[in-house]
Amino acid sequence: MMGANSTEWHGQSVEQVTELLGTDVERGLKESVVGQLQKQFGPNELKGQRGVNPWKVLLAQFTNGLTVILLIATVVSFAVQDHAEGGVLAFVIIFNASVGFVQEYRAEKTMDALRRMASPTAKVIRDGGLDRISSPGVVPGDIIVFEVGDVVPADCRLIEVLNLEVDEAMLTGESLPVAKTVEAIKGENATVGDRLNMVYSSTILTKGRGKGIAVATGMSTEIGKITKSISETGQSSTPMQKRLNRMAYILFGISLVLAVIVFAVNKFEFNTDIIIYAVSLGIAVIPEGLIAVITIVMALGVRRMASQQALVRKLVALESLQAVTNICSDKTGTLTQGKMTVTTLWLPGMEDQYSISGNGWETSGEISVREQAINAQECLSDLRFRLLVECSALCNTANIVEASEGKVWGDPTEIALQVMAYKLQMGKPSFRSRKEPITEYPFSSAEKRMSMLYRDVERDAFEIYTKGAENVLAICDRLLEKGEEVEISSRDEFMQSVSAQIQIMAKQGLRVLVVAYRTVSEKEMAKSVSKWERVDVERNMTFLGLVGIRDTPRPESRIAVDQCYEAGIIVHMLTGDHHDTALAIAREVGIIRPAPNSADESVVPMSNPVMTAAEFDALSEEQIDDLNELPLVIARCTPATKVRMIEALHRRKKFAAMTGDGVNDAPSLKKADVGIAMGAGSDVAKQSSEIVLTDNNFATIVMAVSEGRRIFSNIRKFILHLVSTNVGEVIVLIIGLAFKDRNGVSVFPLAPVQILFMNMVTSTPPAMALGVEAASKDTMKVPPHTKGLFGKEVLADMMVYGIIMGSLILVDWVLVIYAFGDSQLGLECNSDRMLNECNTVFRARSTIMVALIWMLLLHAYNCRHPRASLFTAEGGGASKLFSNRLLVWSVLLGSLMPIPTVYIPTLNTKIFKQETISWEWSIVVVSVVAFFFLSELYKLIKRNVMTSRVI
Repeated sequence: MMGANSTEWHGQSVEQVTELLGTDVERGLKESVVGQLQKQFGPNELKGQRGVNPWKVLLAQFTNGLTVILLIATVVSFAVQDHAEGGVLAFVIIFNASVGFVQEYRAEKTMDALRRMASPTAKVIRDGGLDRISSPGVVPGDIIVFEVGDVVPADCRLIEVLNLEVDEAMLTGESLPVAKTVEAIKGENATVGDRLNMVYSSTILTKGRGKGIAVATGMSTEIGKITKSISETGQSSTPMQKRLNRMAYILFGISLVLAVIVFAVNKFEFNTDIIIYAVSLGIAVIPEGLIAVITIVMALGVRRMASQQALVRKLVALESLQAVTNICSDKTGTLTQGKMTVTTLWLPGMEDQYSISGNGWETSGEISVREQAINAQECLSDLRFRLLVECSALCNTANIVEASEGKVWGDPTEIALQVMAYKLQMGKPSFRSRKEPITEYPFSSAEKRMSMLYRDVERDAFEIYTKGAENVLAICDRLLEKGEEVEISSRDEFMQSVSAQIQIMAKQGLRVLVVAYRTVSEKEMAKSVSKWERVDVERNMTFLGLVGIRDTPRPESRIAVDQCYEAGIIVHMLTGDHHDTALAIAREVGIIRPAPNSADESVVPMSNPVMTAAEFDALSEEQIDDLNELPLVIARCTPATKVRMIEALHRRKKFAAMTGDGVNDAPSLKKADVGIAMGAGSDVAKQSSEIVLTDNNFATIVMAVSEGRRIFSNIRKFILHLVSTNVGEVIVLIIGLAFKDRNGVSVFPLAPVQILFMNMVTSTPPAMALGVEAASKDTMKVPPHTKGLFGKEVLADMMVYGIIMGSLILVDWVLVIYAFGDSQLGLECNSDRMLNECNTVFRARSTIMVALIWMLLLHAYNCRHPRASLFTAEGGGASKLFSNRLLVWSVLLGSLMPIPTVYIPTLNTKIFKQETISWEWSIVVVSVVAFFFLSELYKLIKRNVMTSRVI
């Protein structure tokens, strides 16, 4: 037997396939060779799906740079017996890991989607007998029998079909079931959707029956190839993860340098107090509250998005959304409703078309011509129109209970026709008492049409209703004119006129059905109705008109796409549909737009906005990179094409999101920077994504991007707050080393516990409050932020605000000790051993701790907007002063929290190394007011110098 995976089976004849696989179409494989084949090809199942490893999820919580640095700081703190500081750091790490683990483990704990999709059993012919076996037992060469509702167990080359249609949306994105044939498909580069003589593993039979030869099993199937590509795709860090890791390592390096400075100033005397101070200084550089704040803010963002129908599987995906520059979207069920709908009717002789409104399967809608509404009864007064609707309702096997609730059964095309009839109050039930069904002549791939024979009870006559492809015109020789049937006078003119209209409708993205009708009697047929054959009834038909059906766009898709473009995000549509259908939908939802100065929507601002997968895949990477712009639409798209598109965007330094719902989308969802799956889609797609939209609504993506941008903007705000206050602390602690007591030992301006208290207790809550700030009105009006978390303006803000705070605190220190105090730095004031000697130093410490805490609390309001004054609403003042209640309460409570540490005996002197204060409160107030005015001056200078828009 030839290698079962080395041949393009769709291009081979049935005889060639059976010879290559050593099988027999009638008797199947011999049982004696099945065991050998199973050893050669392995079981027919997918590999590598082992579920979720909780230890792996937990370990991932400790792999970012900031957590690693905090772990090192924790170990050092415990090593020098600074248990208070070490305990707080350990709590921060455990808390962050717990929140991240719970969120991600809940999202990851899903069933093995690919295994659940596999067919549990298969009907195979072996040794001439029909057996039902477990799907993993299928081997290449098996003859498999299919019936309606079966899930295909392996990739098969068809050898026999009877009205066979297969739902391949999960692989190709094609919204309609595909009619299958057995003839060989000639020509190179035939895509999965074009291989009409093949059926693929995990697809579902929707109509008819058939027989095929298994040509690929397990990981060699199309779905197996997708699984393999998913497993081989690594997960890279998000831009913010990379920036935060870089920041952590830089700050760690700075903390080491500062620790060395502390030891050098103290002549490398390694006593406990100096070591603790060095550790405290190092930790003052690292914003230990940052990782907890980021985790909590993102967890809150997850809850917020869940309430708006977006489930986040990975916390970091929230940040990734803000950087998205391109969205590659599937069409079926994403930009469109995933429901076939009749939108257009055409009657012979009409210059215009009837348009029928309505969303999806809603049984209400209006009829219009050139956007002018027409009364339904007026339309039905035209016999041609009424018979066309009647045919749509009666030549139909769909069943509708309540379409608006999705209670429908049947072929998608027939559901669309039945819904249209319901809109005109002519659904099939309305004919029940008048029309008696006699015979159904089902759709076949050979005839490409379907007919239903009814008996008109009132007239005791027989009526034939037919619908199908363009070849229905061949059996029509009459038209309706003024209510009378007339012979077609010029066959050529008739065919030219109708064919031209079919082309017009096809370019509108419509699937066109030809509808015909005939009245006949047993006398005319010269035999009883029980003996009528299909060839007898499907002739001498009266042409009624054309019906245009399509998967209509969601009403909100156009708005969502417009918002994406306004936000600087380019939307691409990658679909399995044909070129004309894809082009029509892309224009309707706004993906393809007119040139800036053109009113003609056929004129687009790029040379080749639409390409087929064959055209795109034929290009080398260099040729793709040479294109001025990547195509906005790729039709007949394959999974490999989608991955190539994502790779092409990455080579252009773009940050790509991919939306989709089918198995065919899984590789690109995994490859994309942000994978967004639809809730109604396959479990495979959901497992490969970072975000799942439970309402399948493309507009929800805009909300998600907006939320991502809000979170990113808020992360910058609270990082600015945390780091700038840390800069102020470091300035105080480093310059403070110059103040020495009588023994030449540096007197620390701030005790280690004071530093930790400020960073964790009073600084972290307002930072967290900044994380829940409402979005700016310009959030979705600026391009994606791709230049880093710390731009030049943010870095400048960190340094300027830090220098202002540090300088004012040092002035307070000097004023309390030298201007108004006894100018004595005491002896051993870094401990509590000689309290009488250290009264002035302890009072100075209380003063600068309270002043610094109040400054950093006020600074939280500074950080709400990088340039706007606190006197304006935009800057967080005036009417918006109390808009963020969490910020208000964190500032109010934070301002009161240092007071007990100053006045409670023993706590103040033994733990915080400070003393009660009185007149020093005036210094605190003056320095805080000075900080406010200096901050306003700095913002004023920025407003006059900088003109770029901020969010």
